[in-house]
Amino acid sequence: MATYTKGFKKQTTEHTLLKTIVAIIVAVLVIVGVVWVYDLATDSGSYEDFTIIDAYDKVLTQKDANQVQLQNYLVYFYSDSCANCVEIKREALKLADQINGESTVIFFVNTSTVKETTAGDKELLLDEINEASLKTPMVISIVDGEFYRSYIGTDNVLNLLTDVEAGTYTPFN
Repeated sequence: MATYTKGFKKQTTEHTLLKTIVAIIVAVLVIVGVVWVYDLATDSGSYEDFTIIDAYDKVLTQKDANQVQLQNYLVYFYSDSCANCVEIKREALKLADQINGESTVIFFVNTSTVKETTAGDKELLLDEINEASLKTPMVISIVDGEFYRSYIGTDNVLNLLTDVEAGTYTPFN
């Protein structure tokens, strides 16, 4: 390789091209790394970004904007103190956002703050969904305006939300 009079080596076009390619690859990796760290560091969203049901007597009677009873929807029960709820929060909220899209299909109930409008509302709901207590995380499915099934535990909840998002949840089709 030839050198200039001051001792610097002349660069061929291949060396220049190689340096440019390496610089582009490093820049892309840095950008991907920054986006990945930002995604990890930012809040995954909040339950309050969705429709919250605040009373037990409203769980099985959700209505649309025209006050017409909804026929097919999900109700996601969570608690701020539930370790499993916190564990799946990010993924569950992401799926819920994709599920809701243009219309509300999934509603949320915070079991720590939900209220009884009249005495016995909670027990009536528990009887209707065939549960002895409200477990979290839990999703109940309402099909044709009636309670269909409950899904309890992180795996069952995430599998259900994934199926609904993919359009493969049979009762809604």
